[in-house]
Amino acid sequence: MLRVHEELDRVVFESDMVRIGAFRCHPDNPSFQNTGPAQNYCFVFPRTAVEIQHEHEPAFVANPNVVTFYNAGQVYWRNPISPEGDRCDWFGVEAGVIRDTIRGFHPEVDDRPEQLFQCSRGWSDAETYLLQRRLFSWVTSGNSVDPLAVDEIVIELLDRVLRRTRTASSSSGSRPEIDRRHRYAVHEIETLLSDRVEDRLTLVGIARAVGLSAYHVCRLFRRVTGINLHQYRRRLRIREALTDVLESGCSLTDIALDAGFSSHSHFTDIFRQEFHTTPSSVRAENSQDHRRSNFQTARSEGSAIAVWG
Repeated sequence: MLRVHEELDRVVFESDMVRIGAFRCHPDNPSFQNTGPAQNYCFVFPRTAVEIQHEHEPAFVANPNVVTFYNAGQVYWRNPISPEGDRCDWFGVEAGVIRDTIRGFHPEVDDRPEQLFQCSRGWSDAETYLLQRRLFSWVTSGNSVDPLAVDEIVIELLDRVLRRTRTASSSSGSRPEIDRRHRYAVHEIETLLSDRVEDRLTLVGIARAVGLSAYHVCRLFRRVTGINLHQYRRRLRIREALTDVLESGCSLTDIALDAGFSSHSHFTDIFRQEFHTTPSSVRAENSQDHRRSNFQTARSEGSAIAVWG
């Protein structure tokens, strides 16, 4: 059945400076490939995997391992990878705030007032990924929220993702240039890992799929992404499972098995390694009783962190 009438883009929070939205588009929707230019300067945390192509740029895989960037008016297209289509949470920020944040890394930002974001995507570290998911849960909980706290956390998220992207870009800039064929091979590997995240893939099978030797697949993928194949897929699994931990009533054992982990304890160990907390703790913190409490920001070693108080 076509999901023509689903609400594609829903704003869940808005202040003078920040907008937070939920984008949900099934592949059956006639507008899936092209929903029009971006309406905000925003950075986006994908929940599912989808191929995105910005105008005049090569396509890339957007999935829970990355954060994507859009300038206001950005023309782009999408192609499905996940059967769920494109499900993501976006954070729009007033242009002047973005410019001030970027200026600390790139003073020349004032020379390109319409193109504040120069990258289409960056990598999302675990702490930042968990922080934005907790923030999104808070603003969609139906409870009263403090706009000042939300604004501060969004600016913290912006600063984090820009710093992380800058660090990754600086690191990759010192590596030898990768030709188009090899970049396309990495794109195909990311698509394969995203599309079959719960399957028991083998290195030989991946190498055969992209037409490279197993040795070159390992070396090339790590060189482009900064992590190995196993780490990349494990992060996808644990971040996709986080959605079920926060939003479903399924048991943690069922979530673990559905995500491809061998047991509840294995899932908990990997979850703790990724997020420095346990799935049961995250679920308890996200309960209705806790969400009635204030979600505040605290300062820890100079960074804002999420505290359920």
